[in-house]
Amino acid sequence: MSYKLSLTTAICAAGVLAMPAAADEIADFYQGKTLTMMVTSGVGGGYDAFARTLARHMPKHIPGNPGFITNNRVGAGGLVGANYLYTTAPQDGTILSAMNRAVPTQPLFGHKGARFDATKMHWLGSLNNSVSVCVSWNDQKVKTLGDIFKEPLIVGAQNNTDMTTFPILMNNLFGTKFNVIGGYSSGTQANLAMERGEVQGRCGWSWASVTATRGHWIKDKTVNFLVQIALKKHKALPDLPIITDLVKNERDRKVVELILARQEYGRPFVMGPGVPKARVEAMRKAFMATSEDPAFRAEIVRQKLELNAYDGWDMQKTIEKLYQTPKEVVAYAVQMQKKGLNRIKQIKVTFVKHSGKVVGLERGGRRIVLDMAGKKVKAKVSGS
Repeated sequence: MSYKLSLTTAICAAGVLAMPAAADEIADFYQGKTLTMMVTSGVGGGYDAFARTLARHMPKHIPGNPGFITNNRVGAGGLVGANYLYTTAPQDGTILSAMNRAVPTQPLFGHKGARFDATKMHWLGSLNNSVSVCVSWNDQKVKTLGDIFKEPLIVGAQNNTDMTTFPILMNNLFGTKFNVIGGYSSGTQANLAMERGEVQGRCGWSWASVTATRGHWIKDKTVNFLVQIALKKHKALPDLPIITDLVKNERDRKVVELILARQEYGRPFVMGPGVPKARVEAMRKAFMATSEDPAFRAEIVRQKLELNAYDGWDMQKTIEKLYQTPKEVVAYAVQMQKKGLNRIKQIKVTFVKHSGKVVGLERGGRRIVLDMAGKKVKAKVSGS
């Protein structure tokens, strides 16, 4: 009896000794490495801000404390980045991506450019659920939701994103008169287009991004807020109409719920399908730990971003459940998103490049001063 007891004790002791080895394996892999935070949207928007802030604070919560670099891989509303992550990127756990929220359901809706299986990718979680809004510039005839049923409104959009999907959906389901102009590479470009008078408004703009990047537009009433697009109203917008108020029948309700499910995981982060499970789990834990980090939360507040963390385990289940939606509901949802899509006018945005010598830094390096042909120009620095 004593022999068996001793053997059992020895086995248990060996098990206890083996436990730190698993943790050390993760730390050993990540120690000294530089990871990549890929952002599938343009610089300066909400996705970019969340990703760069996460990249600054997450390393201390990852075993081995690796570093991060952040880059933007823009194209096709996030599909370029998603396809790269799924088919080409290293599957060793060294690449994370901030993904456009429309991306996970693109294969479900039969998008020809989507070459990935969203249910096989490893979702790490989200930092913010999203309530989007549609706006018009303050000098337009369209000033309320009721007006958009009477007067057309030209809105700028990035292709294959909410900026395209939401106004098209509302046109087809409810009879609104949004006139979508595609071709902008980011929401930031669409905002500049409004300022320049190229377009009259924007639809599918996260409220969190509005407050973070154009908060003065709210105060100055630069834009009119027409409707919020989500399944639940934002607490800051109790009196603004919501898209669900327009739903009149059960079929439309199911379609709206399916398409707007993305709002619940508004700022998703993901890893490729071949990343070892242990590294995925380590990253999910680090992701949630970062979301609770006081220093991280303080920076989120300083940037006027909203933090509503959604863990990767629940997000994985949510996306898998979406792919179990009845085929007839998916088919109708596709129809409501595609009807009229081929009539969207596309513009080509060209960039003008300037060069100059850096002659000064301000705000701790967050703003640079350039000498451009004898003229001093100041520019903000995005990210780290």
